[in-house]
Amino acid sequence: MKTNLKTEKGMGFWSIVLMGLGAVIGAGVVTYSGIAVGLTGRSAWIAYAVAILLGFLCNLPLILMPTAARIKGGNYSFIATTLGDLGGGYYGISRVLMVLSFSTFSLSFGNYMNIIFPAVPVKVFAYGALILFGIINLFGTDFMAKVQNFLSVFLIVGLLIFGIYGVLNAKSDSLMITQPGYFMGGKDGFWQAVMILMASTTGYTLITSFSNNCKKPKTELPLAMCIIPLALVVIYCSVAFTMSNVLPVEETANQPLTVVAKVLFNPFVYYLFIVGGPVMALCTTLNSSYGIFERPLVQVSDDGWLPASLAVRNKYGIAWKYIVIFMLVGAIPMAAGFNIRTIVSNTTFVNSIGYILEAVAVMRYPKKMEGAWENRAWKIPMWAFLASCWTCIAIRLYMMWRSLKTANMTMIIGSVAACVLILLWCIIRQKSGKVHVTKSWGLQ
Repeated sequence: MKTNLKTEKGMGFWSIVLMGLGAVIGAGVVTYSGIAVGLTGRSAWIAYAVAILLGFLCNLPLILMPTAARIKGGNYSFIATTLGDLGGGYYGISRVLMVLSFSTFSLSFGNYMNIIFPAVPVKVFAYGALILFGIINLFGTDFMAKVQNFLSVFLIVGLLIFGIYGVLNAKSDSLMITQPGYFMGGKDGFWQAVMILMASTTGYTLITSFSNNCKKPKTELPLAMCIIPLALVVIYCSVAFTMSNVLPVEETANQPLTVVAKVLFNPFVYYLFIVGGPVMALCTTLNSSYGIFERPLVQVSDDGWLPASLAVRNKYGIAWKYIVIFMLVGAIPMAAGFNIRTIVSNTTFVNSIGYILEAVAVMRYPKKMEGAWENRAWKIPMWAFLASCWTCIAIRLYMMWRSLKTANMTMIIGSVAACVLILLWCIIRQKSGKVHVTKSWGLQ
């Protein structure tokens, strides 16, 4: 294994935090809040709190990972180091399937923009957003990060205003969980809501893709991944509380945030909220997602799992062909006519496979990463470390099972078939002698 670790230390701590927040706060809060109300009524905000907690427990092993080393290829390089080249190759290529989730963000963006401009079809906005943020990412990490910081500030302010204003105008018995409307779907409805919401509360660990761009990754990345869920509790729970306790639940169930916003705000503020809240949330998610997925795949190509030509950089250091591929793959579910809930269920299933691989990989790093375990910045007892890994695996297996109950089986079968083909491709590629995995991590 040869070394390939040229660092690009350009992103500060708060840029990393905003990148993670922007990546997570998207369809999850602006679309799933109404779905959660439909499943569990006024207790939607409790479901969010539980989802964030379970998500943090799932992510804990991955939060500990960057404390040991700077990892150029993100989770791909880490898995290749601890589970072997083949495991890394499969994981790296399979992440392309997660790009299907771009349709979720794009469609949600289109739905909200259609409220402001009803004459323009939803899919016109959706495809436009997919292309726009792909183009933004072509101009390099620094430019993308500046755009992300700008958008994220508006996003956080917009959602906090909605949440705080809603809490102040909520029903007097809103915190009395024994009142009618709480847990209206019973235990099954509540946990179904939690599982759906978890998909929108765990993605912040993907900021490890920017490890090579971070000034102090061993301390700043894990700290950022601890701050982000705390921010999510405030933002998500206040928004969900407002969504489920200002109007009767039958009026907000399976509805967008705008149903409540229209009651809370005058027309001018209402349209400002649509732009500053939901629209910004979806913009930040799309914007950061391109970079989050592009960086590991560049390393995948550099290592020979995919053609090196795909990783050819433009003058801004971006593998532009991958950006174009993401645009095309992200458009597939929209073109096929799948709705948001179907896409989410499918990507939850596929993503859970990746998360399980990550947890198993983390369990092996005390033995596999030469000196990294002893030199990690954050130290916890071995029993606590292993317990966090097994907890992650158990929760992800449960999520996979739950996602199968609501997923479109055609998409699931297609995704499973794609995973098998990816594994076969990796085996053939490795036997061809074209794979030369680099050591893409360092202790500093």
